[in-house]
Amino acid sequence: MSTHTEGPVADAVKSPPDEALGRHIRSARTARNLTLEQLAELTGLSRSYLSNVERNVNSPTISTLRTILDALGVSLAQMFRTVEGERTLVVRPEERVEIARTGNDSIRYELLNPNPTGRLEMLILKVAPGASSGLLPHTHVGEEVGFMISGRLRYWVDGIRYELAAGDSINYESSRPHRYENPGDETAVSVWALTPPSF
Repeated sequence: MSTHTEGPVADAVKSPPDEALGRHIRSARTARNLTLEQLAELTGLSRSYLSNVERNVNSPTISTLRTILDALGVSLAQMFRTVEGERTLVVRPEERVEIARTGNDSIRYELLNPNPTGRLEMLILKVAPGASSGLLPHTHVGEEVGFMISGRLRYWVDGIRYELAAGDSINYESSRPHRYENPGDETAVSVWALTPPSF
């Protein structure tokens, strides 16, 4: 948790950052002939909440998004490919999918390739001052590389603490226990590459 010249490009649709996610969820639901009531029954989430997600009033947490995707029977990558047809090569800033960490809106992910090929995922991690991934380290299969854009992160890997500031990078196997916190007074912003994708 990383310059080609093209031909004529159509004007990008200016929209709120989360609109891409809500629009894609709604399109994936309707493509499966599901009503909001039926999706609510499948997910255990309220109809009003799901409506707010589709209208970008609410941004789902990671666990909630996975619940919705499971009910729709698609992965995030499949959903974007299904709706857009051919896989898009460019993601504009206003089109990024933004996800809040479970139970913690002060940690947010912006996916740079929400339709990954299955081998690599890129994202921006934003951690508010004082926020953390929790006291318990987590592990998963894969490898991560992070690059600090601004702010500070305190990172633990295998119980060893690392202080990261703008310009620093960190690389480790995701199977090694890791966690982080922002000890500073400004939002920490970093870019991450993960393989395999975790969303």
